[in-house]
Amino acid sequence: MIDDSELLGRYARERSERAFAELVQRKAGLVYSAALRQVGGDAALAQDVSQSVFIDLARKAEQLAGRPVLSSWLYTSTRFAA
Repeated sequence: MIDDSELLGRYARERSERAFAELVQRKAGLVYSAALRQVGGDAALAQDVSQSVFIDLARKAEQLAGRPVLSSWLYTSTRFAA
């Protein structure tokens, strides 16, 4: 299995939608559950926060591609977005 940093690297270098979609699929539960806790259980708001986090991830893909652990950035970004 390809690790998260490699998927993000592929997206950053090649704009591979497939790689980014795989990454979102892997991390959507983490981001959504963290967002849901941060917004006090408001499901619609948690979905908005999650979408915002993944938009930020796409924008910052080149900067973040070398990170060994992407989950920590996603969690922190979720807290800020919430």
